[in-house]
Amino acid sequence: MRTESGFSAKDTTGDAKGAKHCLCVLREKICALCGKPKERRVAPEREAQGAQPADTLAALEATLGYAFNDRSLLETALTAPSYRAAQGVVPCADNQRLEFLGDAVLGLLAAEHLFNTHQDIDEGGLTIRRSHLTSGAALAQRARRVGLGTYLRIGLSDEKTGGVNKSRLLAEVMEAVFGAVWCDGGLPAVRPIFEAMLRPEEEVPETDLQEENPKGHLQEIAQRHAWAGLPAYELVSTSGPDHAPSYVVRLRVEGDRETLGEGSTKRGATVLAARRMLEVLKGEGIE
Repeated sequence: MRTESGFSAKDTTGDAKGAKHCLCVLREKICALCGKPKERRVAPEREAQGAQPADTLAALEATLGYAFNDRSLLETALTAPSYRAAQGVVPCADNQRLEFLGDAVLGLLAAEHLFNTHQDIDEGGLTIRRSHLTSGAALAQRARRVGLGTYLRIGLSDEKTGGVNKSRLLAEVMEAVFGAVWCDGGLPAVRPIFEAMLRPEEEVPETDLQEENPKGHLQEIAQRHAWAGLPAYELVSTSGPDHAPSYVVRLRVEGDRETLGEGSTKRGATVLAARRMLEVLKGEGIE
């Protein structure tokens, strides 16, 4: 039997699922063209595995001064690798990709801030200050000020080694949150959050900056001595489980000088390699 539209009842039933899918795709395309965020649907099994309550995320948004269009980005930013590892076969994204993006975003924001506020300082001095503003210690301090640890989702392995009070975890989640805000609202969204988090005491004397930020100090030395290339960092190896990795980084500078650094994060390994290189250069009378 055929309907007035020319399709049989059998055809209509068989194509219902496909038509529904097409309508969903069309709705998403229309939303994209209109600049509207698509609806966010959380699968029931994800809710059962510890999805953040909406009121909890709203409280963090109020603290940040930014309301997400897609809160799943914020939820992912608050999910440590150890939490994902503890979920077993249930899929759960962690914050490592957003952390990677947030690191670059914070570097841009810090550079812009310093460029505008320190017009009498050269490139080397700006580099050192940027390294300080984006250091793990500075990021962890800001994370504590806004209470990010309260919202962080971690697994048992992190719980046993300091939990949400660990500076490394706090620095990583701070980067991930900035990565999430960038994905959700771009530069206009992240800039005011960054500026609101800055404190006058974070501007420290250059001598202290050199000791706290060996990478920045090393780069300044390279620029001052007009070396052919800037310090080059290379990841040599990665070992250990996803939730507790170990990294080895090789650093090379002018004159075939080379040092290695090890750490539980790439940042820590590169900092150690830079610190060791500064000791080598100091022994040669280069400071």
